Amino acid sequence: MPLDWQDIASFGKKLVISGLTSSRFGNISLLRGDKISITCTGSMLDELDEVQVVEVDLSRSCDQDKVASSETCVHRAIYRSTTNKAVIHTHSPYAVALSILERKAVEPLDGEGMIFLGAMPIVEGHFGTDELAKAVSFALQNHKACIARGHGVFAAGNNLLDAYSAACMAEHSAQVRYLVKAYPGMFH
Repeated sequence: MPLDWQDIASFGKKLVISGLTSSRFGNISLLRGDKISITCTGSMLDELDEVQVVEVDLSRSCDQDKVASSETCVHRAIYRSTTNKAVIHTHSPYAVALSILERKAVEPLDGEGMIFLGAMPIVEGHFGTDELAKAVSFALQNHKACIARGHGVFAAGNNLLDAYSAACMAEHSAQVRYLVKAYPGMFH
């Protein structure tokens, strides 16, 4: 069992309580050396235990990939092409909505989002594919978060708190932008 499962479980509860994802959607991982601790596919993020977090290899697919998140290839690509040590993937409703409505990126309108988060590129690719892995890992080389069109936020950081903070900011900035754009006569 991965040593990090309790930390991952703690942030799984935070994600669901915060409304950043529903219980069975999204995934969380941590990089330690050449191993990735990652949630299993279909896990309820607010009820994780040591069985629902597995360890996979950083450099290549392994037997545990069969039970690990369907997004394992995306997490692996992020770790291999960035210096990040933690990744959180949510299905945040406002971010998902804006990824459908906007063209290339979601630009925060709120002060904190502009200063601390910056633009969130909208990337293409079906979940769990090499296409998505390449797009997300490229976007996260220069951004704290990106949004897979119609799918959700990938946020990364040096630790789970950094990744969680980026995921929270991503949804907050997306919500503010959505609400402002919904006001008649603004930004149309």
